[in-house]
Amino acid sequence: MIISQLARACYPFHPYGGLERHVYHLTLELARLGHEVRLYTQPPDPGNPLTVDDPAWHAQVRHFQLPYSILKLLRRNSIPDRLVNYPLFALKLGQAVRKEHPAASIVHAHGLAGYGYARQTLKGVPLVLNPHGMEEFKGRVWTKQLAYAPFRELLKRTAAHSAAVIATDAGLVPEVEHNLKVPARKVALIPNAVALDELDREAAGANLAELRRKYTSGPEDPFIFLSVGRLESNKGFEIMLNALALAREKLDDLKPGWRWLVVGSGSQSEKLRHEADRLGLSGKVSWLGAVETGDLHALYRLADVFVHPTLYEGSSLVTLEALAHGLPVVASRTGGLPDKVLESGEYENGRLCPPGSAPDLAFRLVELAGMPTHTRATLGQQGRQLIEDRFSWTAAARKTVELYESLL
Repeated sequence: MIISQLARACYPFHPYGGLERHVYHLTLELARLGHEVRLYTQPPDPGNPLTVDDPAWHAQVRHFQLPYSILKLLRRNSIPDRLVNYPLFALKLGQAVRKEHPAASIVHAHGLAGYGYARQTLKGVPLVLNPHGMEEFKGRVWTKQLAYAPFRELLKRTAAHSAAVIATDAGLVPEVEHNLKVPARKVALIPNAVALDELDREAAGANLAELRRKYTSGPEDPFIFLSVGRLESNKGFEIMLNALALAREKLDDLKPGWRWLVVGSGSQSEKLRHEADRLGLSGKVSWLGAVETGDLHALYRLADVFVHPTLYEGSSLVTLEALAHGLPVVASRTGGLPDKVLESGEYENGRLCPPGSAPDLAFRLVELAGMPTHTRATLGQQGRQLIEDRFSWTAAARKTVELYESLL
């Protein structure tokens, strides 16, 4: 089978984000299954690798790079950039796919990258769309919602001309149907996934004592809450600061020297630092910015509890990674998170709380910190088992191929 895969970006050629990693792992697993993959993205970012060190990638993947920025004066990843350059880039992707010879068996697009092909699909070459988290439909700031109205309309048009639309979590199926106005028969549930061998390999060589000295201060072995994500308003880090302020007295009693480590950067960086200072938490919070991949996965091993206080979310790859590394999780009950963070049963691995509620989040932080160490360890082990059983990339790629075959 020949699969043309369209995406704005793909790790490791572009930043280490959720969509970028999804595109990379799906491409690699499809190649390992013996399919030819034609990957279309923008050119690699300066300083990022130009190739992937895997035999299947070299044998089965052809990477086509098309210029992204038509209006170069727009700041990258800003709302104007996404509204202008992204659709224009998608049109170029569609033109390139229609010129392929031989034609692809199927076209698989991520987000608005499928818009250009959706405008004029080739006979017998169906379009599969993965809209991912659809954050453009969930913003709580009315100005941002208004600005993204054209983007949402284009994504709905793309979905209308797709043979199938992927929902990455059961909780997202109703959102896909409602937001993109597609019938239930067109929605395919294919969970997001993680590459367990890769995560284990990344963390295996870490010197945890050295890492602790590098990223923490105070007690030699502090109790660590860890969060990973962009420092943007929708990720709920301000809610986490308020929750820590509410829980501080109890946390100080339970775990003197506790700390919150935050990996990531973004437009809210300075605001969050000021808020931490205002709440008297600056000595308890470490803003680590972007860290090397090996350090990130070792930090999962170093931490005691992973916290994802997001206001809205798609599949949340960082939560999957935390569970894969055996961390119990406290997360918001939104998007695809309830499919992964389970509060009871054989896979019980953490706790959920209403998005945006600092008191509820504070209660859960204290609850996890107050658990016996062996109880938290059991939650972590059950989280790892959940990932092994339901969220591996091998399983996700096979389900994706089954979808292709059903459409063809």
